[in-house]
Amino acid sequence: PGGGTPAGSVSVSLSGGGVCSASLSGGGGACVLTPTLAGPHTLMASYAGSANYLGSVSAGVAQTVNPAATTTTIAAVSPSTSVVGQSVMVTFTVAALAPGGGVPTGTVSVNAGAFSCSSSLSNGAGACPLTFTAAGPYTLTASYLGQANYSASASAGVAQTVNPAPTTVQITADAPDPSVVGQSVTVNFSVTVAAPGAGIP
Repeated sequence: PGGGTPAGSVSVSLSGGGVCSASLSGGGGACVLTPTLAGPHTLMASYAGSANYLGSVSAGVAQTVNPAATTTTIAAVSPSTSVVGQSVMVTFTVAALAPGGGVPTGTVSVNAGAFSCSSSLSNGAGACPLTFTAAGPYTLTASYLGQANYSASASAGVAQTVNPAPTTVQITADAPDPSVVGQSVTVNFSVTVAAPGAGIP
């Protein structure tokens, strides 16, 4: 039997996380909340009440929150041209695409043919070292594996040239010395890789 127009405020909550509130105007209102977890959720509105009107709670309304789409980018490759055995640091970023938001977490894998590395994201960025054991032209691709709240994505390819590593050869021993004409002489030698290369030729 009551009447009039309630005043006060209403709070809206999402079961998966996210709350907003607004004051009533003419008995109605609206507020904007930001979901923090993907999945099927329920919206509930709670009127706090006032001196003249008792509080109340709405029936639940279904709200589906899908994972946000992402974009993965290789930000830097250092050095951009390397030699066999040299460590190459690959830096990458993962960001949510609008209308999604937040900072993606999870793991990114960097692949270049038979060579790969991976690292966890920190504040939407990360880096991992690649070491090539064979010379050649390669294409680096960073792949974000995704998680419950963010969809997987892959970067565009980035070219990487790996040149043969420089080497040093030296004679380590020769015996006998001196020798005579027609005598067998055993010559020992070694080949090592010069920095920044690595490995065993």
